[in-house]
Amino acid sequence: MSAPLLKDFLDLALLQRLAANVSQHHPSFNADTFISTLWDSAYTELSLKQRVRRIATTLYQQLDLPFAHCCELLKPVSSEIRGLPGFIFPDIVEQFGLGDFATSMQALAHFTCYSTGEFAIRPFLQRYPQQSMQQLQQWAGSDNMHLRRLASEGCRPRLPWGQKLPQFIADPTPLFPLLQRLKQDPEDYVRRSVANNLNDISKDHPDLVLQLAQQWHGQHRHTDWILKHALRGLLKQRQPQALQLFGCNIRALDASLTLAQQQLNYGEVLNFAAQLTLHDGPAPLRVEYAIDFASKNGSKRHKVFQWLQREAGPGTLKLQKSYRFSDLTTRRHYGGAHQLHLIVNGNIVVSATFDLIRDN
Repeated sequence: MSAPLLKDFLDLALLQRLAANVSQHHPSFNADTFISTLWDSAYTELSLKQRVRRIATTLYQQLDLPFAHCCELLKPVSSEIRGLPGFIFPDIVEQFGLGDFATSMQALAHFTCYSTGEFAIRPFLQRYPQQSMQQLQQWAGSDNMHLRRLASEGCRPRLPWGQKLPQFIADPTPLFPLLQRLKQDPEDYVRRSVANNLNDISKDHPDLVLQLAQQWHGQHRHTDWILKHALRGLLKQRQPQALQLFGCNIRALDASLTLAQQQLNYGEVLNFAAQLTLHDGPAPLRVEYAIDFASKNGSKRHKVFQWLQREAGPGTLKLQKSYRFSDLTTRRHYGGAHQLHLIVNGNIVVSATFDLIRDN
């Protein structure tokens, strides 16, 4: 789902449902005042996180209760307002609970089971580093997968949408005992978070993550999956140690790359096909394609995309792929010369050029 649609989860219907639920547990709460305070022309222009912050602030102010009482009242409400709309409740903790560590941790432990506390825990890691890490270690040993996932997700150094944690960007080693505890977790939900945490760390300390990967690899199938997902950034960068860890060595092969068109207009789809004739194996085969995109300043932006990964022996493999040249929230396309690369086990084996026509 694209980012502009996410905020629609916090629409007027959600505000009405939230107000009705709060009123059931706090009869003096004025639902009409709550909705009229929030729902105006300015609200409709706000992003998802801006809406979350405004709703959380307004709700806390209009409940007009001590923080601990507010959390207790909202716990049953949070079980009815789940997922993205449930971001509201941890946001109240993030804003108003920093002075009460114990109550805040109890509240986050509840709220994260219906949404997530990964954003709200981060200011506590800054203000109460030792206590917060002890809390994460406790959650990592919980029978509840949501708490185990929060233990990992909450301390990611570079969590998207979240406050960065500069102490772990500078030195991630305090996170390793926590991740060690979760590296064979039975839940994919938790394992994916561990992998994303390690991927964050690899952006600043690739050598540390590679050392950890060497120690962990081959211990358990869950851990091996975590490592492959954690090293995805280094694999795309064609880092030799990461490739070797998964047996992605140079293959004996012939390769061709065929483009359906040499020139296309913005909004159209580039169709292309690859043919690989492998002369060795069976062995791991990792196939990617990369596009050197034209940019506004004339430089090239190299972007790698996963295509295929499996064991493959001698023989011919025919592959087809397409890429649509339409702008995304994270990528704008500019007219000009582009280059397409076929990458096998980290090595560019063949390339082709084409032009994108667009009035920039």
